[in-house]
Amino acid sequence: MNKGDSGRSTGPDNHGGIADPCSMTQLSEPKEAAAKRGVVAAAFPAATQAGVEMLQAGGNAIDAAVAAAWALAVCEPSASGLGGSTILLIRFPAGRVVAISGQSCAPAAVSKAAVSRREQMKGYRACTVPSTAATLGFAQTRYGLLPPGRVMEPAIRLAQEGYAVTRLQRRQQRWCLSDLSAQAEARRLFLADGRPFRTGDIFRQPELAATLRRLASVGTEDFYRGQIARDIAEDMARNGGLMTREDLAGAAEPTEGEPLAIRYRDARVLSTALPSGGTPLLIALKILEQFPLKDLSGEADDWYEIVAEVTYAVFHDPDHLAAPPCRLTPSFYDWLFSSQRIREITKSMCTPWGGPTARPAAEGPGETTHLCTADAHGHVVSLTQSIQSVFGAKAANGKLGFLYNNYLCTSPRRRHPYQLQGRCIPRTNAAPTLVLMGDASGPQPRGGLPAPQQRPLLALGAAGSRRIASAILQVISGVLDRGLPLVQAVASPRVHATLSRRAHVEKPAATKSLLARLGRRYRAVQIRSARSFFMGAVQAVQRNEDGSFAGAADPRRDGTAQAW
Repeated sequence: MNKGDSGRSTGPDNHGGIADPCSMTQLSEPKEAAAKRGVVAAAFPAATQAGVEMLQAGGNAIDAAVAAAWALAVCEPSASGLGGSTILLIRFPAGRVVAISGQSCAPAAVSKAAVSRREQMKGYRACTVPSTAATLGFAQTRYGLLPPGRVMEPAIRLAQEGYAVTRLQRRQQRWCLSDLSAQAEARRLFLADGRPFRTGDIFRQPELAATLRRLASVGTEDFYRGQIARDIAEDMARNGGLMTREDLAGAAEPTEGEPLAIRYRDARVLSTALPSGGTPLLIALKILEQFPLKDLSGEADDWYEIVAEVTYAVFHDPDHLAAPPCRLTPSFYDWLFSSQRIREITKSMCTPWGGPTARPAAEGPGETTHLCTADAHGHVVSLTQSIQSVFGAKAANGKLGFLYNNYLCTSPRRRHPYQLQGRCIPRTNAAPTLVLMGDASGPQPRGGLPAPQQRPLLALGAAGSRRIASAILQVISGVLDRGLPLVQAVASPRVHATLSRRAHVEKPAATKSLLARLGRRYRAVQIRSARSFFMGAVQAVQRNEDGSFAGAADPRRDGTAQAW
């Protein structure tokens, strides 16, 4: 990190390590906003303000979302940035919904022989071709109202002038101190003289500001075919990376298509297709729909137990985890969400688990960011972007000022549709989601086709690795099944179950009764502190029946919501 001459705060400091960001607890209160003209909910206050600035300047929700995303690339270097990927849903006033996918692919030279297990985790060989710049440029140029340079102004300003480091960011730096220190440019850019920044320090990024100015001036294509592409390729070549200018040039165009859509009770829920995390989320909702949750009469233990069972069942389901890209047709998804298959999964949840269970690696904290925007004209955006792990590959481009992702850490080395190989697209847990209400009783349009009779109710998404799907699931069910206000649904305690038969429960939901129930079903039950970093962070916006907007930011992290 670059600190300004007067950027240091004063006072005592402790540069000791922290065991795990999963143990972090945020003490902030739930954040909510409401107004008539528009709303932004993002994972960092300056990013939220960047989005609102675009609405006030006459932009639409797409302008607001892209401005907030550029700002998050500056203000959350541990979670996203120019070295990562972006995926989003846009709902238009006439009812059409599109998914814009910037899921990145591996360089052509990637193979099991070329990339060791250790190199998959961090360093220059762990990264896929970044897609964030292309995706944000595509979405804003195609659907925004403001000039691209105007939309990038807040991010450039934040990079040049700096912002105050938060308590959570300091903790993340402490946790990753060893890895960040190991690479010279990561140490120079993202630490303060080799130490974590203090809370309140002003963090300035002049190299990143210069990169953003160039993108604003000549366009995002420069990242893939221009001077920035040359700088990336040269950096890779100097440090043993596999990404070339040819890889960058071949990855410059995101794809646009229809999202997946299911009916959940009286709502229509849309999210993203494989290999993203939208598919397991929608399967989980279809399973949860089999349970009469409104009949629980406030029995929270019952609800938490069912949600834990559902999350375990979804990630134990091989049919979507191992589906090759060639099978991802409309008929495949029809079968995947079919009533018969969902009933079979639900029935299997009610039988004892027999035999040993595989012990996959423990779920790490993961790192991602999410934002949502809505405007008075009827545009709604749900956007997720990430560099995969906390601080990604822990390798930075010193000239350009950003960290590379480490998406290849998710690619299996065994034979698998998403196995480690050249041009592979690694799986991701990102699941930007929309919930529409209205007439859902008749035949439903496929994917994102117009449904003007259905008004947007929620836009939401999350950070948190495998907890992304379970966090979104619990917020949707909290609003639709439990009747919770949005801000309460986002802030409420959560539960999560893993493939290794380990359940996680946040306080104060970890009652003796619930722990006893889960203890009979799972190998281990871990109590998480209230508002635990591990349980992910949801950002959400809601459009009310009177046309007003509400936004909610998860108190587990640094997000805020602001309406206008």
